[in-house]
Amino acid sequence: YNGIQILKEIDWVVHRGDKWKLTGENGSGKSALLSLIYADNPQSYAKDIFLFGRKRGTGESIWDIKSRMGYLSPEMHRSYLKNSPVIEIVASGLHDSLGLYKKTTIEQQESCLFWLDVLQISHLKEQSFLRLSSGEQRLALLARAFVKNPELLILDEPFHGLDRRYTQMVRQLIESFCDLPNKTLIMVSHYDSDFPKSMTHSMYLSKLNYTQKEL
Repeated sequence: YNGIQILKEIDWVVHRGDKWKLTGENGSGKSALLSLIYADNPQSYAKDIFLFGRKRGTGESIWDIKSRMGYLSPEMHRSYLKNSPVIEIVASGLHDSLGLYKKTTIEQQESCLFWLDVLQISHLKEQSFLRLSSGEQRLALLARAFVKNPELLILDEPFHGLDRRYTQMVRQLIESFCDLPNKTLIMVSHYDSDFPKSMTHSMYLSKLNYTQKEL
């Protein structure tokens, strides 16, 4: 990153149904590692990365990869400068884009409304995303991550900007996701109390080093 190596020789296997908590020092590469998985990093195709049983760069498109994942990160939040209605922000998760460039079907619209309702922001569906509070924006982006019922859910600091009530609600939602069969979670947080009780593995990153363990 900016010419500085922050990750080195990481051997990490995540099986279907695993629930990983990813922790570590500031600047140790947690967000960079997740961006490699989600193909939001220019190094994604330069490394030996296998996803869903296929080696990255063997014919699948970036959209094939992202179609099976839900993703939320602080970097995504900061880059989301679209002055669009909240419901379009959520719908963009169906197409893995930073804006909505395809017409949604009635079924897709209903799915978006469902997740807005689950996250208790359905009253904001026509509100401009940029006029929301930081916490409301985070809830909208969480709805975006969940909207396509992903196989793999990647959450980087999902509770940032949320008050206690919404933090508890989102934590319960993540727990419910983990209870579903064959769902895989990778989650980053600085606080151990943030993680669902159903986490199965952990990885701790330090500068150019890491440790893994089964929980």
